[in-house]
Amino acid sequence: MRIRLLTVLRLTSEILALLLFVFLLKNKMLQLWLVIFGASILGSFLFGRFYCGWICPMETLFRPINWIYAKLKIKRFKTPKVLKNNVVRWGILALFLFLLVATKIFHLKINLLLYITVLSIAITLIFEEELWHKYLCPFGTILALSSRKSLFGLNIDKNSCALCNICQSKCPINVISKENSQMKINTRECLLCFKCTESCPKVSIKYTKLN
Repeated sequence: MRIRLLTVLRLTSEILALLLFVFLLKNKMLQLWLVIFGASILGSFLFGRFYCGWICPMETLFRPINWIYAKLKIKRFKTPKVLKNNVVRWGILALFLFLLVATKIFHLKINLLLYITVLSIAITLIFEEELWHKYLCPFGTILALSSRKSLFGLNIDKNSCALCNICQSKCPINVISKENSQMKINTRECLLCFKCTESCPKVSIKYTKLN
């Protein structure tokens, strides 16, 4: 019952956030979304990357894509090794910040948030989610930095964990690994999508205060 409630709450949060995003887009007020993101950065110092798993419109739009691909058993390409490095990650963030400042200084009518959203969908149609969430998304890079020492996050109870690897297979961005015969979550990269929690047969994964 608790897991089902968590799923409903997350889905409700995602839908409401997406509706707000569309409303702001339709009324040419999308820049206000940056205020929401700014508040999420502050919140991430305590609660982790909840924006990614509960608010981000891109993550919400990925849901139907993932559902369709799963039903049709369509496989996507894995993240190219050449992109798995911090140079790419920070380079894209620097480019994003440059374009954001440039649009303000030169009064360019470029809707960066809309273009980024469309780009994220295009990439996710071809590659697994890990590529966008972990290496290409400028918002994710910022939140990975701000949530580095977050007070709360998902944690796996080693005493009840069955080491079945189900959580590892369900994680969309591969942040769960086995270390010294124990499953661990990289909380800095974790989206807090709770897919691991929902799939754990032992209910060993809980959102709690981190050590």
